[in-house]
Amino acid sequence: MAEPIDAYIAARDKQVRENLTDRNLHIDTYRFTESLVKTNYVKNFTWMGIPTLQYPTDLMVMQEIIWRVKPHYIIETGVAFGGMLLFYRTVSDAIVVGIDVDIRPHTRKALRDYLYEESDLNTEERVRLIEGSSIDAGTLKQIEYIKNFPVLVSLDSNHTHEHVLQELRLYSPLVSVGSYIVVFDTAIEFFGQLDRNQDREWGIGNNPYTAVQEFLKENDNFVVDKEIEQRAVVTSAPGGWLRRVK
Repeated sequence: MAEPIDAYIAARDKQVRENLTDRNLHIDTYRFTESLVKTNYVKNFTWMGIPTLQYPTDLMVMQEIIWRVKPHYIIETGVAFGGMLLFYRTVSDAIVVGIDVDIRPHTRKALRDYLYEESDLNTEERVRLIEGSSIDAGTLKQIEYIKNFPVLVSLDSNHTHEHVLQELRLYSPLVSVGSYIVVFDTAIEFFGQLDRNQDREWGIGNNPYTAVQEFLKENDNFVVDKEIEQRAVVTSAPGGWLRRVK
């Protein structure tokens, strides 16, 4: 007889918690991630033909969170090619809001082509694009109406300490209790020296991870969900899975 799903998940979660203290697993994961960074592994994947620039393990964890939280809105800062917007759209019924200082024509076309192919005539309203800085007052004003709905936030735009810290301060009040603000690319703090592009504004000591550390010192409404992170094992967001607890 097949194992009931609830029992399977409970056993899975128990194993994940045990893995949190598995030193050898953490060492192996660190070494493996070094190789992934060196080989630009993050660029290997697309969602419905559009680059996501995320690890597949992170996508699997994100869809589990979305399934559990069931947000009415998902906000993503940093749109890039738009692959993650489509991912959020296709794994949920949430209205997805993408914010970027420069939304390229090819990104708009890729999203538009997908939306027009869908049979749901209301689908286009479910992916909304806002061009502007994610920390600009005008940008925030355009989404202030969502504060009365369940919200999940994904931060993946400018990776400097000051920019991400500002995002955390501005967007965290929108996140529902029990939901998450996920800060991607905190791994820069640990693997930034391996990045092929060393001429960026951010780097070790100045990145999303350092911003999260400062944010958590001033805001006790959020905690790092280490169990979620361990479930992914390989993640671009170590220490960046922030769950709102109050």
